[in-house]
Amino acid sequence: MKKFIFTPKDIREIKASGMHPADVEKQLALYRRGSNYLKLHRPCVLKDGIVSLSPAQRKKLIDIYDRESDRYKLIKFVPASGAASRMFTEWFSAIGKGGFGSGDLDRKFFRDLKKFPFYSRISENNTGAEFLAKKDIKGLLEFILGSNGLNYGNLPKALIPFHRYAAGESRTALEEHLREATGYICGGGVSSLHFTISAEHKQAIAKYLQKLIAQHGGTGGGKYKVALSLQSVSTNMIAAAENNLPLRDAAGELVFRPGGHGALLDNLNNLDADFIFIRNIDNIVPELLSEKNLPFRKMLGGMALQISQMNFAFLRSLAAEADYPEIDKIVAHCSQTLNIVFPQSFAGMSKKKKSQILFSLLNRPLRICGMVKNIGEPGGGPFWVVEKDATQTLQIVEGGQVDKSDPQQAAIWAQSRYFNPVDMVCCIKDYQGDKFILDNYVDKNAYLITTKNEKGVKFNALEMPGLWNGSMAYWNTMFVELPLKVFNPVKTVYDLLRPQHRTTS
Repeated sequence: MKKFIFTPKDIREIKASGMHPADVEKQLALYRRGSNYLKLHRPCVLKDGIVSLSPAQRKKLIDIYDRESDRYKLIKFVPASGAASRMFTEWFSAIGKGGFGSGDLDRKFFRDLKKFPFYSRISENNTGAEFLAKKDIKGLLEFILGSNGLNYGNLPKALIPFHRYAAGESRTALEEHLREATGYICGGGVSSLHFTISAEHKQAIAKYLQKLIAQHGGTGGGKYKVALSLQSVSTNMIAAAENNLPLRDAAGELVFRPGGHGALLDNLNNLDADFIFIRNIDNIVPELLSEKNLPFRKMLGGMALQISQMNFAFLRSLAAEADYPEIDKIVAHCSQTLNIVFPQSFAGMSKKKKSQILFSLLNRPLRICGMVKNIGEPGGGPFWVVEKDATQTLQIVEGGQVDKSDPQQAAIWAQSRYFNPVDMVCCIKDYQGDKFILDNYVDKNAYLITTKNEKGVKFNALEMPGLWNGSMAYWNTMFVELPLKVFNPVKTVYDLLRPQHRTTS
């Protein structure tokens, strides 16, 4: 197909976004090409892609972490740009309708409202209390969500109160993440965290963080070193109309959208840390449950320490071009521990050639990913994926990456029994202590094209390879079974009513 011809005005818009017209044309070419599906081989199960650890094995890894983690730079990386507006979709709808559709549902709303961690902020405010007294649902919801009230509909999830404690104290998702980090990321008494946020919320989050750190930084909670970063606008993607031509707004200007979590790969690559713990902003529980889950965070950290040390030892041996008799031991480590599948031709290669291939396979970023039993939550899961050379690799796959019109692929997808909770530890430095260039390990074809409908306008949206999907496609990967109790996301406001989010004492 012919390339799209941009107008001079288009080109100015594109360059102002830090992009080049050729980059945007490549994006439009992907729209024309259509979705590029992965080929699933089979879902990962216990002893076939997923490791299950005994209590004794867990204790050993936790001991390793407790004993050795202080020697390394540790950081907790939290994608936190998500808007809270999606949490309150049902409440926004109720504003438009003036209620929830029936008297029973309206009464249930008022009963539930008292259980939310932010109820006191409503009842202790004169305006909020007035709406409560009048049982004015529309006015109350506008107060909770609108800019003339609590403004929750315009805040990021990070700043929404998630949990209520004794004496009326409530804690936001951001504060809970800070407090949790002191339990396992505390080198030299300092907990290091990095939050990725959207530009529109930077000032509010920075001001709130300053207040939190002043309150808790010098107390028993330990000191914090917190950094914020934005998703670069140059990673935005052009939106396309249904005919795959550029989408334009009412003023005729090109429409660009964030490129998804995969755009955060640069943010991750900019960190200076030996081990990076990644958790989503909305997967956090009250302090009591967080303390009970800490052993599993340390277990993943201990495994990352242990496996990286083994990898580095083998890499030093291979780099020295010595001890070829050790090749069989390295092959066993790659296949049995790292789930690397070798091509059929590998067995007949010379020891020198095998050594070169093993070095290439081992000298990659490492990720240790927790997996939980799938109970119907939307999102990706662990699979063996067929590569171009007919080998298979371990991948976290999203539903949009699978061709559901293919009965065989749809059946494999349906057989999955595990889910990705985004609870992982990453090692992004090589055996010499230098950082990998993470972009070298991305599956560039693992992009997603989704259909959106905003304000009655239907269009196509392109997303970069997801941060823990295609962006980490060629990392060394281990999947480890975790108990379901470590996964407690807040996707809607009603998730805050689940017992896990109300257990504060």
